[in-house]
Amino acid sequence: MVNRKVGQASSRSAPASSRKADQEPTKRPSQSPAKPAAQRPTGAATPAKSATTQRPVVETPSRLAALQKTFRETVAELRKVQWPDRVTTRNLTLVVIGMSAVLAAILGLLDAGLTRLIEWLVQL
Repeated sequence: MVNRKVGQASSRSAPASSRKADQEPTKRPSQSPAKPAAQRPTGAATPAKSATTQRPVVETPSRLAALQKTFRETVAELRKVQWPDRVTTRNLTLVVIGMSAVLAAILGLLDAGLTRLIEWLVQL
């Protein structure tokens, strides 16, 4: 027979969430609360920061290092590109050349027509 105090429940019967709630949260030593101004001595100045608490000086990268990083990132992105195959590239190139020729013909005819119109108006 197991002796239990009245009102004390077994840890097996309590749900996991209530067991975690009963535990006191641990504090980190670096997260100590700041003292309000009223608790500080009135004549004392704020403590000076020591060399260990100051932020380390971060050197800015040189232009060459920045350029090398940019180049490496560009190459990495170009490797991710899904390049078209040879047939698709040829077909799309022919479409671009064909559209350029059609637009050149349209603009050439429009230019020639407007030139004749202006010459005719000048002769009047």
